[in-house]
Amino acid sequence: MTISNKQLLPDYELLDCGDGRRLERFAQIIVDRPAPQAVWPKSKNCLDWPRAHAYYERPATGKGGWRTGSFFPNPWRLPIDEIILELRPAANNQVGVFPEQLPNWRWLKKRLSEGKGPLRVLNGFAYTGAATLAASSAGPHVEVCHVDGAKTAVAWARRNAALSGLAERPIRWIVDDLLKFMGREIKRGQRYDAFILDPPAFGRGPGGAWQLERDLPRLLDCVAQLVSSSPSFIILSCHAPNLRANDLLKMLQAIRPFQDRTGEALELTIPAANGNALPSSICGRI
Repeated sequence: MTISNKQLLPDYELLDCGDGRRLERFAQIIVDRPAPQAVWPKSKNCLDWPRAHAYYERPATGKGGWRTGSFFPNPWRLPIDEIILELRPAANNQVGVFPEQLPNWRWLKKRLSEGKGPLRVLNGFAYTGAATLAASSAGPHVEVCHVDGAKTAVAWARRNAALSGLAERPIRWIVDDLLKFMGREIKRGQRYDAFILDPPAFGRGPGGAWQLERDLPRLLDCVAQLVSSSPSFIILSCHAPNLRANDLLKMLQAIRPFQDRTGEALELTIPAANGNALPSSICGRI
């Protein structure tokens, strides 16, 4: 799936990408940061590159860093439909949102809005909470369990909930290794009606090192033990050069309650105002 121009938000725009960089406008702020997948040249029609308010430089060795201009509010805010996210430059060159996930946020909210509660949603590797808040905004009948291994990310997500007027909704904020947390939930006999999973290719958290190709089967086995008898949906997205979107879909279709359902294999790609679109993630959802 490529996000169409009609799907894009008025406060977000990929201005251009190329030469290993991406130039984006988040509300009033223009950000220039790395995009290793953008191996083609920058567009000659884009004149916005020198206008960037923030530039992330990744040196050959050691950690990179941000350079910002005099007009740079830190943090600043990005409206996304009914929610509001706080953005700020992070040490890993992120700013607090993955725009390619917009179709999934809208898709899951539509399905949760149509359902009858209570509906229990587990959002793993939940980062700063855009998917959590999209789910919660579907109505008070939606109960979300937000799990991330980084205390700073969960605190950031809670600020986003407050900004979005959702702080009082039934959301559990969990700082933990996802696999360890799911293991405890299995022992407790807990069940969930929906799963939102966006694991990294590699990572290090409270449970030790994470490797997608090694640990993804364990993750989906936990899902199979936690899923309710009549689940609403499951979304699995990731960045993995050795996997295709169809591979993710087949993994989801192996989980018993989803075996007879039609799913979707998606390539999440963001179009640019100038030049080539930016491939960003693969996704399977049912």
